[in-house]
This record gives sequence, structure tokens and C-alpha cells, in this order.
Amino acid sequence: MSPLNTAIKIFKILLEKGQLDRNVDSDLFLDFRQPEVRSVLAELEEEMEFAIVESAGTLYLVPASGNDLLGFVTKDLREWVASDARLADAFLLCYIIMFLVYLFYGGKNINPKQREFLRVSALLEELDRRFGLALREREATEALEEKYALNFLKVAEVWDSKRGFEERSRKTKVGTVLSVCRLLERERLIRLVDEDREIRTTKKLDDLMLHHYLQENRVQEINRLFEGGGEEDAKDQ
Repeated sequence: MSPLNTAIKIFKILLEKGQLDRNVDSDLFLDFRQPEVRSVLAELEEEMEFAIVESAGTLYLVPASGNDLLGFVTKDLREWVASDARLADAFLLCYIIMFLVYLFYGGKNINPKQREFLRVSALLEELDRRFGLALREREATEALEEKYALNFLKVAEVWDSKRGFEERSRKTKVGTVLSVCRLLERERLIRLVDEDREIRTTKKLDDLMLHHYLQENRVQEINRLFEGGGEEDAKDQ
């Protein structure tokens, strides 16, 4: 098989499955290391705006930010929430996803993963606390808005307007969090267990975070956004 055909076959599997595993496609996994094959794939990565991330035994396809062909954009998130969802609803989902990732991978050791599971109730309580703080400390929140070019106050107001923990519709807080979890579960990034009361990460998310997303500059930016959470920390920010 020519390097071009091999590269296309690898790309096709990555498109269909999002990953290529050595224990399933061992020959293609080894072929990936051939310079001629890598050269073809590198051109595809540049032209189609994605990256191939290699971890122990697996290749992953990671779309570049804003890639509306291969990845998620704001429009997709709005449609995931509801056909009539607002832009603020999509931003709320983004914030919850980023915060969930921070809670799992916000450690500062060699291995930044700091927990194996997260209770949905604990996530709800922490979101309640942080959004409540954002609404109370408006001056500090506005400073964050200016720094990150995101309307945190509007997102906090959307969260605050939702009903409490009893119901599971998208109009409730628990329904919103579970909607985020269903999206991540569909992408095989997390698992919901214990009757949807506990969140656990998958090997795919662990691999992508440790081998791609948690580069030093990204770690520092995520930590600056979410560290603290108490009133004094908010004032300092």
C-alpha cells in the first residue's frame, strides 16, 4: 500500500471513530510512524485544521478551535441545548465543561489529575457557589469579563434563573449539568455511573488532557481562570 493510501486509511478511521488503537489496527498504528505517511497526514492536518495526538497505544483526531467541519462550534452547542437556545446557554455549557475539566485535571503535580470521580451533587454545589459569587462580586466579575472576553455575568444569571435540583429538564440546574455530561459521554470523554450520580473520566479524556491540552501554557491559563473561588480570591482577580 502506498504512503498516500495508508495515510488516507488512517485518516478515515480517525474520522469514523475519533481514534485508532494499536490493539485493533496494529499495522496502521505502526505505519503511522513512517516518515512518508506522516508527511501526507501533516498536510491533511494543516489543510483541514486538526491535529493527530499520539498517546500510549492510541492515536486521536483533535479538531482545531473553531473547526466547524470536524469539531464543535457555538451553533452546535446551542442546538444541543434546544432549538431555541440562546448564545448564553451555549456559553454556560462551555463554562461547565471547562470547570468540570479543571476539577479533574487542575492539580499541579507531575500528574495533574487530582481525582478519579466527581459526584454530580458536588459539581452542582460548586457551580452554585461560584455563580453566586460572580453575581455578588460584580466588579471582580467584570474584570474577568474584560480579561477573557466572555460575559460571565450573563452566564451566571442564566444559571441562577434555573430551578433547583429536583427535576431533570434542561430548565433545571441538574438537567443542565446532565445535558453537559451526556454530550461528553457521547464523545466518549466521561462515563456517568451510579444512576447518573457520579462522573468518571475515560482513557480518551485522560490521554488527551495529559498529552495535548495540558501543555504548560494551557495549564496556567485554566488555573488562573478557576483557582480560588472564595470571596478574597475573587477580589484579587
